[in-house]
Amino acid sequence: MINYKGKIIVIAGPTASGKSDIATKLAKDIDGYILNGDSRQIYKHLDIGTAKPTKKEIEDTCVDHFLYDFVDPKEHFTLFEYQKRVQSILDTQNSIPILTGGTGLYIDSIVFNYDLSENNIKEDISSLSLEQLQQMAKEYLPEMTESDRQNKHRLIRVIQREGLGKKKGKDLNHIYFVIDIPKEELRERIDERIERMFEDGLLEENKKLLSMGYTYEDKGMNSIGYKEFKEYFEKQITLDEVKENIKRNTYSYAKRQRTWFRRNKNAIWTNNYDNILDLASNFITKE
Repeated sequence: MINYKGKIIVIAGPTASGKSDIATKLAKDIDGYILNGDSRQIYKHLDIGTAKPTKKEIEDTCVDHFLYDFVDPKEHFTLFEYQKRVQSILDTQNSIPILTGGTGLYIDSIVFNYDLSENNIKEDISSLSLEQLQQMAKEYLPEMTESDRQNKHRLIRVIQREGLGKKKGKDLNHIYFVIDIPKEELRERIDERIERMFEDGLLEENKKLLSMGYTYEDKGMNSIGYKEFKEYFEKQITLDEVKENIKRNTYSYAKRQRTWFRRNKNAIWTNNYDNILDLASNFITKE
């Protein structure tokens, strides 16, 4: 659980919605710092495909950023470990934390204060039915693909890795913004981002990762922007098909992200920065 008496601001939203730029601008205006709430930007070496801010980009913002680029792609990094990392940062920083990203589970585990343990699931669950596993994994289903929801092995991995049966403690004192972009505009932004990723060397990044000994079965590499290249290197599909698969998978992921955030009835959906700044400032100064 998180032990934190201060205030925290959430800037969430689907991929390519512009939440990182808004969070950074807000951090400058209120003298805050950035906490990463993206489950893929934690990984080392996965830079272009995760749209991770570069070290230079972070330095140019003059804003402190935490929890980027620190986990090896082969590692199984759990929600419990993420929560511990966030707690250690909250313990050492004095300004306002701005938790930003597109992984709803990561964000909600902090602001809704999930009561996690290192190993909640100890019993053998391999004999359970698909329906029983889906029930155990119901909190994770919105972030899983349709095929993974029907895959017992995938469900078991999710349950065992993150640990379910968790309780929630007292919510942190927070305000929760979701960047709201019209669907067609978001789709265009996704297309532009992926085209730019290929221009910036996404293919070369995948080649480099493979040469370093990583595989598409590794936790980090089993991500959109990387896993689609597996069939290409096996000479089963073309590079254009890889690109289209990444776009299609990203559209689906953005839809699942929006579904997740819709569960929070108190979230403020907006893409108006002045509105965000005004509400955030009032939240900070309010007793």
